[in-house]
Amino acid sequence: MGIAETKIYPINTGWLEADLGTYTFWKGPAGKKIWNPCYCYYVDTGEHKILVDTGLCDEERATKYHHKCEKRGSTEVHLHLKEKLGVDPSEIDAIVFTHLHWDHVQNMKEFPNARYIAPSAEIEMAYNPLPLYYRTYECGILGIEPAYAGCVFEGITDETEVLPGITMFHTPGHSVGHMGVTVATSAGDFVICGDAIFQSRNLEPNPTEMWRYWVPARFVNALEGWKSVEEIDKRADYILACHDKACGDHEVYPFPGIELRKRRQFIPGFPFYFGDMPPGAAEKSAPAMKAEDVDDYMASLIPPTPDH
Repeated sequence: MGIAETKIYPINTGWLEADLGTYTFWKGPAGKKIWNPCYCYYVDTGEHKILVDTGLCDEERATKYHHKCEKRGSTEVHLHLKEKLGVDPSEIDAIVFTHLHWDHVQNMKEFPNARYIAPSAEIEMAYNPLPLYYRTYECGILGIEPAYAGCVFEGITDETEVLPGITMFHTPGHSVGHMGVTVATSAGDFVICGDAIFQSRNLEPNPTEMWRYWVPARFVNALEGWKSVEEIDKRADYILACHDKACGDHEVYPFPGIELRKRRQFIPGFPFYFGDMPPGAAEKSAPAMKAEDVDDYMASLIPPTPDH
């Protein structure tokens, strides 16, 4: 049991419309809309059945209170598990939440035997949100009952292996208590990023601004947000974001022939800002890109558009 058996299944719970320049890519094309999938992930370790986040509610509720939503054939997480993966919701042992924003927590009460595990700072914010985030956490003052009303969480304060092979680590910035989730597999470490990044492309440079990363624009703290993007780059052999349609290209991870990403690769002219590495991670960094290859690499990048 464990790493050799671990499989990760992406579950798209629907599509939300958002702005490219105020959500997905900071200094991106503001005013242009993009449809983002909303993924959660089912992790089967052979010993435990786990969800990382629980995704969207129904289309009507999402559109009424938040963003324009379309299901496009997707279903809510408990229905997807049962109908497409043959997993009864009662079999889920634990739900690990990256954060408690509305589009990551819906239908959590459909899992009667699950432990609810979340960052402590997120729990505190969810039950007493800053007014700017009343809607994000579905605060009752707006007449909305949040999905977690009446639920009891296990709060995680420090980096913790919450289940064998499943580790939560700090990635604040998008929200005050946000945490990434590392899933150890036979192919390497997958990081389920929540909303610390919206797409894996957030780890690509922005050559116009000379940024090493083209970070997301939806944040409560830009300094922490940038540091968290670097932290993901340091730790991830593979990346699974929650709003990246590319994550739905495969039904299960890892898959045969999956390509190892270049972890923490230095690109000449685009320096890192935070140089420290987590214990045991420095030797996993990719070799630096050769200076003569930088121009060709930059030319190969596709600028963000509503279609890309």
